[in-house]
Amino acid sequence: MADSPSSALLEQIRSGNRQFQLLAAEGVLPLPPEELIPLQVDLAQGDDEEVAELALQSLRSVDARLARPFLERQAGPEALIFFAEESSHPMLLEAILRRRDVPRAVLSRLARRLPPDLQEVLLLRQDAIVEEPVILEALEENPQLSSYSSRRIAEYREHLLPRQRTVPALPEYEEIDEEELQREIELARQLPEMGEFEEERTRLTEGQIRGMPIPARLKLTRGAPRALRGILLRDSNPQVAVSVIINNSLSDQEVEQTANNRSVVEEVLVAITRKREWVNKYNVTRALVHNPRTPLASSMRLITKLSVRDLRDLGRNRNIPDALRSTALRLYRIKQQ
Repeated sequence: MADSPSSALLEQIRSGNRQFQLLAAEGVLPLPPEELIPLQVDLAQGDDEEVAELALQSLRSVDARLARPFLERQAGPEALIFFAEESSHPMLLEAILRRRDVPRAVLSRLARRLPPDLQEVLLLRQDAIVEEPVILEALEENPQLSSYSSRRIAEYREHLLPRQRTVPALPEYEEIDEEELQREIELARQLPEMGEFEEERTRLTEGQIRGMPIPARLKLTRGAPRALRGILLRDSNPQVAVSVIINNSLSDQEVEQTANNRSVVEEVLVAITRKREWVNKYNVTRALVHNPRTPLASSMRLITKLSVRDLRDLGRNRNIPDALRSTALRLYRIKQQ
């Protein structure tokens, strides 16, 4: 099949045809924006000063309505960096701020010169701020920093980026063998029967299982059947509860039910947020954000994934922290537009 006209032009330009390079730099070649703009970015950074200057002038005067779709969906890192450095058009800067894959260093540089309305857009990028807290420091250097942005920075430092604190080391338990486990199960049968029965492995009630020593409960988490997993996931000891997640393959339904559960320890919810295949499932993300036991920093990282309807509902939820509820309302207003 013959090459398309645009492919032929691109080949001429890349092969070093200076006449075509000048025409491309000036923006007069019949190429679509998704081909012409990245080509001009390359030419603007080339060694030929005349071509580079022409390309730079063209890019600075490009119609934002043509460049925005390109920046939103197709632009690579070089184009994103170029427009972040060279453009001051609000429409283009907003497109860059909303790109999930924009280099964090670009966001830091932009933070120093964004107008107040775009500062709010940047502050919605909790994912980037958690990965690169220096973005907040750069924003504080912005001479146009709004009082709203200043308040949000303080909130993020308090809730989204909690100060590091010394966490006491958890005790280590010596692993018991199967024979010891069976002895503990027999002893547990003498305890009062409380709660649901676990029929498949222990034939104990939930209360009897909870009365077993921690090493025995840890042993039970390995290869636990579903009913037993459900009991141990609600264990008050974080090591036991998290061990269920580590040592078993949970179904999507189990993960969603656990993310919804307000009686699990927060370490279990954090463990769920760290598994990409789970938080990529919308129902799990929604459950985590709505669960008041999910740590605020984790919820703030996930909230941007919610739909307009769920953001509205979250904004009405009085059981969650104020910072999360107010963020939900702001995102709801923005996504409605």
